[in-house]
Amino acid sequence: MRNNRTTIRSLVTTQGTFLAMSDGMIVWETTVARKTLHLRTAATALLGVKEDNHSLSKLFIGDRLGQLHVIQLPSFVLEYTTNVSDAAMRAMCIDGDGALIAADAKGSIWRIGLKGDSKLMFTTNRSISSIRVEGQTIRIQSGWEQCLYNLHGDLANSKDASHSFGENLMMRRMRERKKLEMQRREAEAQLRLLPSA
Repeated sequence: MRNNRTTIRSLVTTQGTFLAMSDGMIVWETTVARKTLHLRTAATALLGVKEDNHSLSKLFIGDRLGQLHVIQLPSFVLEYTTNVSDAAMRAMCIDGDGALIAADAKGSIWRIGLKGDSKLMFTTNRSISSIRVEGQTIRIQSGWEQCLYNLHGDLANSKDASHSFGENLMMRRMRERKKLEMQRREAEAQLRLLPSA
């Protein structure tokens, strides 16, 4: 029988590598061991946490059913699973109090306590690809757009980076054309210097 399992998420750390497979398998590979754990659905977000600033103590896994799975390390044992949302989990980070902040596919922002209790903070109505807490603000990346929200869900700032990318791309192409033109001129000058037959 052929294995059709593919890696869909990965997290590389100094202690080892986490691989999330398409069939719900989670693999923890270190230089000395390989451990596996099977979830009932595929992972959509991974976050490793260092509690003593030296070694990983927990792995948070968000899945496409809106569940959060917490794995204790280094034993690699499932501590608990909790339902957070009815949409896939997209991004996670830890706030200053040690609580997990998670974003789902519908753009909702959730705060999950140490015992797995979840509370809806606010909804952005955006497709979120990354999230980060900075003091009393939450920075969200949504495609090319970067948004800054306060903890109550009020939009404080929004920046569309696609314009600067387009400008940078245009400048890069202009430099490439200029370089090619200089190379063409140098080649022509060298041809002129060749002795005629």
